[in-house]
Amino acid sequence: MAFFTGLASAIGGAIASISSFIGGLGAIGTFLLKTAVGIGLNLLAKAIAGQPDEPQFSVQGTLQAGGDVPRSFIFGRTVTAGSLVYANTHGSAGKTPNAYFTQVIALSDIPIAGIANLWVNGELVTLPDFNTPPIGPSGWAIPEYEKEGGDNNLWIKFCDGTQTVADSYLVGQVSSADRPYSNTRVGRGVAYAIITAQVKEDLFTGFPQFKFELQGARLYDITKDSTEGGSGSHRWSDPATWGGDGDDLPAVQIYNLLRGITYGGAWLYGLQNLPGVRLPNADWIAQINKCRALVLTTSGTEKQYLTGGEIHVGAQIADAVDAILTGCQGRLSESGGIYKIYVGEPDAPVFAFSDDDILSTEEQSFTPFFGLADTINGINASYPEPAEAWNTKVAPALFNTTFEAEDGNRRLMADVQLDMVYRSTQVQRLMKSALAEGRRARRHTLVLSPAAWILEPGDIVSWTSNRNGYEAKLFRVDGVADRANLDVMIDLTEVDPSDYDWNPSTDYKPPVFGPLGPNRPSPQPIVDWSATASTIPDNSGSGRRPAILLAWDGDQVDVDAVAFEVRLATSGTVIYRGRTDNVAAASILISQSLLPLTAYQVRGRYVPRSDRETLWSGWLAVTTLNILLGDQDVYLPGMIEDIEEFVGGATEWLREGSRELIWEAQQFALRTVDQDAANYRDKQQLRTELVSTTETAFGKVTAAYLDAITVATGPMSAIGQRLTTIEATVPTLASASAVSLLSAQVSGVGGQVAAQADSITALFVAMGGDSAAVNVRMSASAGPSGYAARYGIEARTGGAGTYRSASMFIDVPTSTSSPTRVAFVADQFIITDGTNNAQPFVFQGSTAYMENARIGTVIFNQLSSANGKLVLKGSGSNASIEIFT
Repeated sequence: MAFFTGLASAIGGAIASISSFIGGLGAIGTFLLKTAVGIGLNLLAKAIAGQPDEPQFSVQGTLQAGGDVPRSFIFGRTVTAGSLVYANTHGSAGKTPNAYFTQVIALSDIPIAGIANLWVNGELVTLPDFNTPPIGPSGWAIPEYEKEGGDNNLWIKFCDGTQTVADSYLVGQVSSADRPYSNTRVGRGVAYAIITAQVKEDLFTGFPQFKFELQGARLYDITKDSTEGGSGSHRWSDPATWGGDGDDLPAVQIYNLLRGITYGGAWLYGLQNLPGVRLPNADWIAQINKCRALVLTTSGTEKQYLTGGEIHVGAQIADAVDAILTGCQGRLSESGGIYKIYVGEPDAPVFAFSDDDILSTEEQSFTPFFGLADTINGINASYPEPAEAWNTKVAPALFNTTFEAEDGNRRLMADVQLDMVYRSTQVQRLMKSALAEGRRARRHTLVLSPAAWILEPGDIVSWTSNRNGYEAKLFRVDGVADRANLDVMIDLTEVDPSDYDWNPSTDYKPPVFGPLGPNRPSPQPIVDWSATASTIPDNSGSGRRPAILLAWDGDQVDVDAVAFEVRLATSGTVIYRGRTDNVAAASILISQSLLPLTAYQVRGRYVPRSDRETLWSGWLAVTTLNILLGDQDVYLPGMIEDIEEFVGGATEWLREGSRELIWEAQQFALRTVDQDAANYRDKQQLRTELVSTTETAFGKVTAAYLDAITVATGPMSAIGQRLTTIEATVPTLASASAVSLLSAQVSGVGGQVAAQADSITALFVAMGGDSAAVNVRMSASAGPSGYAARYGIEARTGGAGTYRSASMFIDVPTSTSSPTRVAFVADQFIITDGTNNAQPFVFQGSTAYMENARIGTVIFNQLSSANGKLVLKGSGSNASIEIFT
């Protein structure tokens, strides 16, 4: 039985015709074997051979829409813009209706592993962590589209194709009567993304465009199936066990295409019902591991062959296989319904022969070199480059001056498009090996004995030939025809493992990458930004509040405002955000939410009129001045000055005034009527005086008592007083005195009458340079200007400028515009009911203390909790509530 092995492209035809049974040897000659029989060529090999271009599998970078978009699926790592299946505007932002635009974009018609990266309008953005909870029903926010104050403007949701219910956000918030999205639109098996954008002119100049870098379908990897000769838990009958690094390996991808791509038991693409026995385990495992093998790069190692792309179900299966084979210098053979793959450098020979084994009686042919039309000495290759948003990039051209000299100093280039190869290192490795292999022109067609029946297309043989000068030279079997007499006709092409040698330090040419994304101007920093501790002055120029003076360069174009933030230096909590539209002023004084003697950090940035970006400055440290609340913040204007004047005057009235009045009373008691004739014409006096003295070593010790009662009258005057003085003195040691004065007087001057009554009690002791005194004075007066009454008590001790005192005054002044007063002057003022002494009202050190209070209305500038965690402020036109953690 003879089998005819055909090209991999025959897969696109009827499966039954891929292998044809040939009844006799005579029908097959060497020419037919060369042209019709052979191992399948990949796209790279075809390009080198000068064959026409095949259908391309390039990256789909433009969003597709419409009802005739073909179904597709993703293998490995690649990028797609997807296809639009639904879009609608909805919702409102503030007073703006239809403020949100949501698109549903299908990415793959079978489930995929996930989204690896996202480009928005040509710019790579930060993909959110889909394992964390979304911020809302619209999904996860894109950080690059988050504006000041945490305002998000772009969101993404992703369904990998395994979903079982329709998305509630689409059904509920996005759906409308004109564009309904029903709960039956599950998209079973379809991986899709939901993108929602908020209308923002400074972010989007039109509908946003997206490119999704995807990790494709989870595939079956026979090397990970312990029941099929591999090692692992993969099972062909259980897709839930599939997935892993094999998803990116071209041999694994082709294996799955040959066995058929299905979902939920329904066939989608590839061959149908091909049993695994037609893909020999050992052969496929060996080639998959060759793809997985590590090779050197300039920065370490990488897997030898990876491929990825989007495959449309309308593409011929053979074309899809060829595109993948191109990414691994691979070839696919079919012999008797058995499929084998060969990737990369040739394997070890499976058969050896010499000239003696060739049937010299049979027809032979030999092609020693290519014709000029089939000769190449250089390669141009293009491929999708992830570093340039997966746009097509031309790799550095590969030239070989030695080859050019051999070809008559001609440069003969081959152009190839590596649609499913996305690594520049792999591209250049493929170019180097393909060019070297493409120069292997020696091709033989010959007949061997039945011992060669073991050979299949793709096998490597070793040939030693004295006639041709071969010493164990390696050839690849490109075609095999079995004759009826069991002889075997084979087609051989020379190969050399050295064609695949790779030295990254000399063979790799780093590509030059262009810039990505929109060409925006560089973000503008704020110029001459500074922050200095300052104060807010009052009308008199006195600093009343802690403040920070912010300054910048105000001579800038396209700047509409200056924004700034203030945060606590220790915790980093932002306590105030603001902006000023007066950019030209180049400074602003801020005091909102600032505390005295506190460390802050401040940053600022320009706010442009256009949509260009600006940068925040660095955080500048500044500590506010220790400007505390003063009397101007609590008391009415002039109140403090008035109180100070009153306390000073009342103290002088009680202290100096009492001494002066007592001295005048003493003098009046001693004067005669004639001396007071101007005021009094009659004067009478009752006087009692006692004195006791004793001579001692200290001097004359004296005790004295004087009680003088004096009354006098005149034309319009009358006075009566009683002066009592008690004194005790021990010279050089101590003295004590007690003086009491009662006085009542009516006087008339110029027809105006005034009345005055006083009561004074003065106690005084002195010893060793110190003294103590208690003065009590009561005074009442009446006259043309009105009535007045004052009562004062003072206790005072000390000496040599170290006096301490406590006093109380009750005052009703003459003027009705002046308040009546009860004033206490002391270090500590206490009110207690005598029973609950543990809860007194205390005023001390300019602070009032009370345990309990019942207050109807409180007017305040600032309320602070005892632990400092809560501050309520209200001053001027500002108010704030601050909570510190």
